[in-house]
Amino acid sequence: MSTSILENAKEKITRFNNEGLHYNLVANEIYKMRNGIIDPFDKSFLKYLIAGLTVFDLGRMMGSKKYDFKDGFASRLDSKLQEIKRLTEPLMKLSLASIDLQEHRDVIKKAYETLSVKGPGALYNEQKSFYVGATKILHFLNPELFIIVDSNAARAFHDSWGLPFRNATQPGYSAELYFECMKCAKTDILEHGLERFRALDKPDVPLTRIYDKLTFVTGSRD
Repeated sequence: MSTSILENAKEKITRFNNEGLHYNLVANEIYKMRNGIIDPFDKSFLKYLIAGLTVFDLGRMMGSKKYDFKDGFASRLDSKLQEIKRLTEPLMKLSLASIDLQEHRDVIKKAYETLSVKGPGALYNEQKSFYVGATKILHFLNPELFIIVDSNAARAFHDSWGLPFRNATQPGYSAELYFECMKCAKTDILEHGLERFRALDKPDVPLTRIYDKLTFVTGSRD
């Protein structure tokens, strides 16, 4: 039986689409670009990743030189993507609905840790981790597989699945919790019924984007 994340699912999708037009407009362009390229780690797609992160509420964490490949955020992101490219390339055509998550557990956690870690060369800065940003990068690299986990999603997973996120301001993100969220999401989707789940939104909306809208609204306090 699906959890509360799937309760009133159609109404939640309608609400998100009505209130989150700016998210959808940018996300749809990113998905179009993603579907038209062979290598999502190429610099031609990297700019779309940055645009997505900016509109998806992470602009202030990326600094003023977002698209600078010399010493700005683009340079750091390119370096991080090259670190995880060889590791994650086998995942780039897989779907959350069919993947053996346990088989790929170590790779998923390593990719999350590489993108989120603080310290020299960090995507945010040396003192703070880029936890939410890591999930959004992974999502845009493969929106059929990787879910987004932000504060709303953390609250939804805590309330619906009992995952040990602490609170909205300091959820206690980790690679292990991200992996557990992916497992929960897969269970929700399959128990709801894959075709029925995809029918909640337009046919061209990626699998985990639909789920992201549901966790966003489920965990929202507005």
